[in-house]
Amino acid sequence: MSKLAIIPIFFLTMCGTAPVTPPAGAFELVVEESHWDKVYHAIEYIKRGQREKNMTQPEDAINKALMEFEYGNNGSTESQELLQLPSDGNKSSS
Repeated sequence: MSKLAIIPIFFLTMCGTAPVTPPAGAFELVVEESHWDKVYHAIEYIKRGQREKNMTQPEDAINKALMEFEYGNNGSTESQELLQLPSDGNKSSS
């Protein structure tokens, strides 16, 4: 009987809120309303720097596109043969 009494308590503790601890490097920042525009621009500046670090250089993208155009989709120079089925082109129609 005591085992059955523990089950509802177990489920209630599972549904409770967990304590929230901030990450080790986190900090709280209080920003005045007049400075939100500067904060937004700083965040966008950081995002732009990360994008530029990871992006493909335009020259590389253009060269790759030209290579695919000249030599095929994946750089393969193999030619593909089309399979043709026999046609009834030689028969005369009645």
